[in-house]
Amino acid sequence: MALLPGFLDPISRKSYLRGSWILLVTQYAAHVLVYWAASQTAWTLLPSPAVALTFWFTSSRQSGVASPELLLLAILDIAVTWSLLALAIRRARTTDRSEVAACLIGVPLVQLFTVFWLGEEGTRGTTDIPTATQRISLGTALKGLVAGLMLSVALEVVSTLVFGTYGFFLFFATPFLVGCITAYIGNRRRDIGSGSTARLVLGACFLGCVGLLAIAVEGVICLVLAMPLIAFFAWIGGIVGRAIAVHGPGSAPRYTAMSLSVLPLFLAIDVIAPPNVTFQSSEDIEVSAGDRDVWDAIVHMGPIPNPPSAPFRWGLAYPMSGSIHGSGVGAIREGVFSTGVAYERVTEWQPPARLSFDVLSDPPTMRELSPYQQVHAPHVNGYFATLNARFTITPLANGHTRLTLDTRHELHLNPYIYWLPIVKWAIHTNKTRVLRHFAAQAERCSGANSSTSSSMAMRDCSSR
Repeated sequence: MALLPGFLDPISRKSYLRGSWILLVTQYAAHVLVYWAASQTAWTLLPSPAVALTFWFTSSRQSGVASPELLLLAILDIAVTWSLLALAIRRARTTDRSEVAACLIGVPLVQLFTVFWLGEEGTRGTTDIPTATQRISLGTALKGLVAGLMLSVALEVVSTLVFGTYGFFLFFATPFLVGCITAYIGNRRRDIGSGSTARLVLGACFLGCVGLLAIAVEGVICLVLAMPLIAFFAWIGGIVGRAIAVHGPGSAPRYTAMSLSVLPLFLAIDVIAPPNVTFQSSEDIEVSAGDRDVWDAIVHMGPIPNPPSAPFRWGLAYPMSGSIHGSGVGAIREGVFSTGVAYERVTEWQPPARLSFDVLSDPPTMRELSPYQQVHAPHVNGYFATLNARFTITPLANGHTRLTLDTRHELHLNPYIYWLPIVKWAIHTNKTRVLRHFAAQAERCSGANSSTSSSMAMRDCSSR
């Protein structure tokens, strides 16, 4: 990044046009070459880093082999786009043009018209050009944002895809280091203030999340849930990074080395001692029906007609239906969820009082909301598990029945003090929905049985 051009020095019309056209011709020629040589689609002709990176990751996932041509094309696009943007901002500052409009140089096809527009006469004199001490350097801000983006993506990939850990390294150390480095880059030439530093750090976090979404490593739901935690530690890191830049610029390499040396320690803690929290959950409901009707409702669950709440419709797993194959201890219960099927073995069969089972396999905890059909997010499998469950049916003095559902779970995410309340809320919501379904079925059959003596009505309720 240090070799790439800056954004501050004025530039003449001739130098701007010469540099811009050389960059554009090189970029378009590379895209045409890859289009013909690698038999890519027509979208390959668009000179855009986002397009090149998307095609690289898509082709890598589909074929299982990374395309070196598309990777080199993406690297070239990043370097050329940065250089074009630097030249455009410098030219806009030299003339009367808008710096915001000059950023259109990064939009494919539109960039050709932008070059002509910025190449027109209209130099206003270099004395009017703002210096780094008069305003926040756009180049410095962009370098900080890009550094935060690259660091976020790299550390996420190392933690999740390489080591398969979701813990202190990912949620503490990574955002702290991203915030620290981004803030240092933003303040190393002059103090931009705490407010601008916070915005710069949060912008880097946002770009990091967009990058993870773009390479199909995370989905929208997970990023939204983790954002408060990431933003907080990135903000703390931003305070430290600004302090280093403002009060101790000479010690920056030492602090950077210390930060980098601490990263493996956090990763080692997550790998050697992974989080493993076991907890129990209990929910109950009073049913206006007898214990036999409640038992029949549990054994013949059927589909749940009521739709789930919004977060579950966006991707979190929720139960849809259930059935038991066989009867007695050893029978297999099949629970259909929005993300897959859970298989459970009955360990206690005492009608109409108690039904217990062990969970043999869990479905994924969520289906990531993403523009991609498949998201490579390890946390959807194995990082949360339901171990066993027990239904207890207790007759009450008023003729009603209390139905209790006790479950035991494991969570393999750190910091568990942050994730545990979210997980417990999801469990509570799903269990309440299931219990209400059982209560409605039992009360419907109880009403049918009390209103008619028809044996057919009795058989209809018990054979749902």
